[in-house]
Amino acid sequence: MTGGDRLAPDRQRSLAATVAWSYQLLTEDERRVFRAVSVFPAGFTLEGAEAVAGPGAGPVVLRLVDCSLLVPPRAGPDGRPRYAMLETLRAYGAGLLAETGEQDQAAEDATMRQALAWAMEQDTSAALRLALALAWWWLLRGRLTREYRLLGQAASHSEAGSDGWCAAQIWLGMMAQFSGDLAAALGHFTAVRDAVVVLGSARTGRPRWRPRSSGPGPCGGPPAAAPGKRAGR
Repeated sequence: MTGGDRLAPDRQRSLAATVAWSYQLLTEDERRVFRAVSVFPAGFTLEGAEAVAGPGAGPVVLRLVDCSLLVPPRAGPDGRPRYAMLETLRAYGAGLLAETGEQDQAAEDATMRQALAWAMEQDTSAALRLALALAWWWLLRGRLTREYRLLGQAASHSEAGSDGWCAAQIWLGMMAQFSGDLAAALGHFTAVRDAVVVLGSARTGRPRWRPRSSGPGPCGGPPAAAPGKRAGR
């Protein structure tokens, strides 16, 4: 449909020309998001759009709705608003994806998002394990920093100090470091260090961690009481 068909009826060619004209009026960022969300055969959430088009896709989706290139959101089975694309527009977007070589990656991202969304609703521990397994894939694909919020959401449901939580904090620290947020990276790495030290102290019976005079305690908890004093006194 992107190239046109001389044997197609006039009406179909006219429709294709109208869609192509509307697409050309978009900014480059809007075109990229339009192509990416065309992989969804049914409705998609703003989180789903960001999974396939990257952070910042949400506002672009709203602009595409204003341009009548996306259907306004309707509540899905889970109550969350879902956007949709008319089949004619989706076919055009899919054709563009194939031309640019982005189709396989976009389909993989959509599948990943659906699997993680299901796990977050059904089994949060499985969601964290899946996110940690995908971290290497994100790293190899150059997409590690884009998934910071996604991994953070999965880690937020795990027990602070657990193996999965610590692994997630290390990955989150790397993501923050690669994106240039050194303060956030230091926070994640420090949290892991404190958790490991406290765990080692519990196993050996030797206090190896000295609480600071102020600030959060291990694993982001409240400040610990000073040695020799009991909390609340």
